[in-house]
Amino acid sequence: MEKNKTLTVAYFSPTEGTKGAAEILAGMLSQNPQYLDLTRRKLRKQKHNFSEKDLLLAAAPVYGGQLPRLNEALFTNLHGENTPCILMAAYGNRHYDNTLAQMRKILEDRGFYCIGAIAPVIPHIYSGKLGKGRPDESDIQEFRRFAVTVKKRLEEDFHEQIELPGAAEPEPKQMKPVAKFWDAEKCSGCQACVQKCPAAAIDKETYAVDESLCINCMRCAKVCPAEARSYDCGDVEKYLESNFMERREIESF
Repeated sequence: MEKNKTLTVAYFSPTEGTKGAAEILAGMLSQNPQYLDLTRRKLRKQKHNFSEKDLLLAAAPVYGGQLPRLNEALFTNLHGENTPCILMAAYGNRHYDNTLAQMRKILEDRGFYCIGAIAPVIPHIYSGKLGKGRPDESDIQEFRRFAVTVKKRLEEDFHEQIELPGAAEPEPKQMKPVAKFWDAEKCSGCQACVQKCPAAAIDKETYAVDESLCINCMRCAKVCPAEARSYDCGDVEKYLESNFMERREIESF
């Protein structure tokens, strides 16, 4: 990579699967990548500016074939100035559908230009089988090949329009419901679930979940040290494992 390019990884990763995939690629592109955790509401509300000397890796999970829908829409607080960017849509082996196209529009509207895009498979949050163990060694080889392509494009000052599948502004998709539970007897009152919910969907007094805000990311269950938060995705899990078990390979553009 050009020596004067500073790599920043801006990622949204409630259960850290996307973060892990982004870290693998970032380590192949830079010895000292910087990280911007957009899972944190505070950092999504702040404006972050980039110049043509920067390189952005924008990474997000796929929710129903689209970007997660939040009050502070993902990546809209990032502003480039003819800044190259790489897109990553990480998904649980079903499909990434419109996500890369969505990401490109959001970022190009804000001064970035896309020099590459990749859709790796990560473990599905609702299934212990879909994407299990991914990215694996075969995936890492694909990451390496993609990293070489990105570096070459940077050296060549690549500005061509990359063809990406999907709709840039898809109609919002109705997500399948997931039952969520809170065990008051286990709860220690630490408020980790309240503070770390990326959608601000948990009441700090009652610990009730506002379903109109909740994005079903299950970060609350992951961060609860007392295991007082849980969820039942049995129906969704059965549907996924009945239809999408065949291994999908990484796609890159």
